[in-house]
Amino acid sequence: MRHLLLALAVLAVPAAANPPDARDTARLLSGSVTGPAQHCIRQRILHGQTIVDQSTIVFERGSGRYYRNDVAPGCAALRRNRALLTREIAIGICEGDTFEVFDPISRVNYGSCIFGPFVPYQRPR
Repeated sequence: MRHLLLALAVLAVPAAANPPDARDTARLLSGSVTGPAQHCIRQRILHGQTIVDQSTIVFERGSGRYYRNDVAPGCAALRRNRALLTREIAIGICEGDTFEVFDPISRVNYGSCIFGPFVPYQRPR
């Protein structure tokens, strides 16, 4: 249970900070080398997240590595000033898993959405 709460805090805090806008995120990922989509990723390797729009979330792994998730089929509840609540099972968060969208200040829950595949990006050195 303690690992679950730590993972939830890692994903919730960056969304409340001053996130970059979609243009900044596009610049961040432009020129990056993409790899094959992954079905699951471990939350403990993530440093944060950026909600880009109602269909895209970018997870930061560190050292210029990111995962882009195109939420299937889109998520009207996603907004840049909101956070995600996930439940990591033994292997991590996976394509097809649901997550909740909430306001990190008021704790209002705006509903659930479904992760798509996780596409890795690596910035060239």
